[in-house]
Amino acid sequence: MAIWGAPFDEPGHAKRCCEAAVNMLARLEVLQQQWRARGQAVLEIGIGINTGIASVGNMGSALRYGYTAMGDSVNLASRLEGLNKEYGTRIIISDSTRAALDGGSLLVRELDLIRVKGKMEPVTIYELLRVETDTEMIKDAVELIELFERGRQAYKQRYWSTAKRIFEGILGRWPDDGPARLFLARCEEFLAEEPAADWDGVYVMTHK
Repeated sequence: MAIWGAPFDEPGHAKRCCEAAVNMLARLEVLQQQWRARGQAVLEIGIGINTGIASVGNMGSALRYGYTAMGDSVNLASRLEGLNKEYGTRIIISDSTRAALDGGSLLVRELDLIRVKGKMEPVTIYELLRVETDTEMIKDAVELIELFERGRQAYKQRYWSTAKRIFEGILGRWPDDGPARLFLARCEEFLAEEPAADWDGVYVMTHK
């Protein structure tokens, strides 16, 4: 776990955190190449980022203590980290982190509206995309974001067949795209059995 903005105020801490996450993945790719060359197991990681209020300081007892952060905002970041496996992503950020980025040059894709265990208010989550500075790669990523948003809009309006076609089209171009694969499966499930009439499009996260 890493924290920004404590013990001293740090301007732009959300952006610094997201940039650090992107740099972590870049470094991980280098290490993975080295591990493969040695015939070693390859490590994968997922990163969850949230921005909010937390209790920060030395915590514990006289026998064992350390400087750390605790609270709901920290718990949410931890849960977002675990969701990467479900969505097939590498970095997931919360809506509060997205808002703190103030636009900027980082590319994000709206993923879903979720409700975490023990909370009533849903949270919009985003994927932070790691994109090289190559113009064509950026253009490709922007197109993916736009197509995925079209699929999400159809999904939220219960147009399952339309959304299914869009997600299938995405996978035709980006076969390894985890979020499109997940939403395609949801569309197929809802085509087989419609959700309740009061379905609000919120995914309820039942695990930590």
